[in-house]
Amino acid sequence: MLSLALACAAATAHAGETQVARTGYSLQADQQGQGPITVVFESGFGQGGSVWKDTIASLGVDCTCITYARAGLGKSGTDGTPKTIEQHLQDLGAVMDSLAPDRKVVLVGHSYGGLLATEFARKYPQRLVGVVLVDPATMGQRHDALRADRKRVLADDKTLLSMLPPKMAADYKLLIAQLDSDSAAAPRSLPDLPVALLTSTRVAAEPMVFEETAEGKDLWKREHAELFAGASRGFHQYYATGHNIHRENPKAVADAIRSVVTMSKSGN
Repeated sequence: MLSLALACAAATAHAGETQVARTGYSLQADQQGQGPITVVFESGFGQGGSVWKDTIASLGVDCTCITYARAGLGKSGTDGTPKTIEQHLQDLGAVMDSLAPDRKVVLVGHSYGGLLATEFARKYPQRLVGVVLVDPATMGQRHDALRADRKRVLADDKTLLSMLPPKMAADYKLLIAQLDSDSAAAPRSLPDLPVALLTSTRVAAEPMVFEETAEGKDLWKREHAELFAGASRGFHQYYATGHNIHRENPKAVADAIRSVVTMSKSGN
């Protein structure tokens, strides 16, 4: 998941950079546009908000777009300790409270950010118009991958940890510990919100990790199908791209955002 995740606003929009205070650190956030639809973006592991620039440009004047960097990334501060999934959810909530206090938002997440978006929707559905999941990680994916090819997955972990700077390696160790826990494999349902799920299908010519192999990609697609099976409404679409759908096909993500808004208004 890590290697996958590491893989201009419209002229009428404006940009505003701000800091969101947390205990012991602050988060750097950016707001662009003044459209009637508020969209909050969660990036993949190790990525900042700039990865969404082409999607934001595709949205044009329709949206007010909020991006931010999680603790320790970009211009965001850190208290020096790795953050759990729950702590990242609390930080995400703080960004919404600060920049969109009286508005429901469309929450968009990629990879690990997609996992966070899914978990936030499960805990706080009242804050959301709907969710767009861009090739998301899932809580059960480590259990599935270890069952499929334990030796390969553990070797991938070792390789990735050797490549990461110490602070990011600590974040990754904590993340895989959480995804390896028994609770991560527990069944979960999605709330009654519009969900757009975008899944990549391209197998890497030279796979770096298990998820990029043919077997890993088949498993990835099955996990996404199971995730979407828990949704009450929405759509699941497949794209012949790599993991970074929002970079290869930003219009697809922008269209999914608009579709989620339409579904929320129609009740379908």
